[in-house]
Amino acid sequence: MKNFLGTFVISLILCYIFLFFGGALIFENFWAIIVFVALIITILTTVFIHQEIKIEELEARIKTFESQIEPKE
Repeated sequence: MKNFLGTFVISLILCYIFLFFGGALIFENFWAIIVFVALIITILTTVFIHQEIKIEELEARIKTFESQIEPKE
């Protein structure tokens, strides 16, 4: 949850910067759209970060299993 909140704050800041430089002209409700976009970006980023962690754990397990198996030749 701590990683999610940190990613959310970073996404919120990036969305604020985007909307400050002209994006607010596109949308009428400034704060609602910035929170919504930041939430979507945060969810996607968090999913990818957790996926990367799982892949690294699987790589470590595979290396452990490969080191335990003796060559058959």
